[in-house]
Amino acid sequence: MTVEEVMKELESLGSEQTRKIYRNHGADIAQFGVSIAHLKKIAKKLKGNHKVGIELLHSQNVDAIYLSQFVVDEKRVSIDDLEAVIECTNYYMLLDNVVATLMARNQDLVKEFLYEYLDSENDRKKQVGYSAYSMILGSYEDDEIDYNHVKSTIEYVRNNIHESENRVRYSMNNFLIAAGAANKDITSLSKEAAKEIGKVKVFMGKTSCKVPDAFSYITKIEDRGTIGKKRKLK
Repeated sequence: MTVEEVMKELESLGSEQTRKIYRNHGADIAQFGVSIAHLKKIAKKLKGNHKVGIELLHSQNVDAIYLSQFVVDEKRVSIDDLEAVIECTNYYMLLDNVVATLMARNQDLVKEFLYEYLDSENDRKKQVGYSAYSMILGSYEDDEIDYNHVKSTIEYVRNNIHESENRVRYSMNNFLIAAGAANKDITSLSKEAAKEIGKVKVFMGKTSCKVPDAFSYITKIEDRGTIGKKRKLK
């Protein structure tokens, strides 16, 4: 399939109901309103077509960008490809679920840009950095993670989360949960920070979504006995 054929199929599968849902969640660029289930079906037909995947990533269309993560070869994705998305949208579904995911799946990008993104004055990059870090903690082996840096980042979050930008606060909160769940040696530190931070307020748009309580969430993972359990990053 060509990218033009993909876009036509996406347009045919869109619905106003889905577009409304995405708008309520903050979609701020062109969209057709295609369900994730339909996107994954199209992805199967495009498997291995990196060229089309990159074109979709650069399309400035919600559905096409979301689809791209299932098509591209993450090892061939550049930081310029990711930043093209960061520059065109503030939609968290794309920043957290596409850009951050593609970064986390590419260890070269992680090594070169993760810390830069965490320290960035660009709130979108910072959001992506914390979201990617959460995925790394949940999927990389312990010997691939610098836990001294994780500990210092927990302290930074402890001291700065409430003053950070709206979606950065959400990503920081998720990072705290991921850190607490990643390794028994830092579970207590994460819980202490979460307890001190308390309730994290994030505007979630016209949705009923809630910000998870990090302390309670980590405690539940601890009670299940799954601290340190890794999962494959898809």
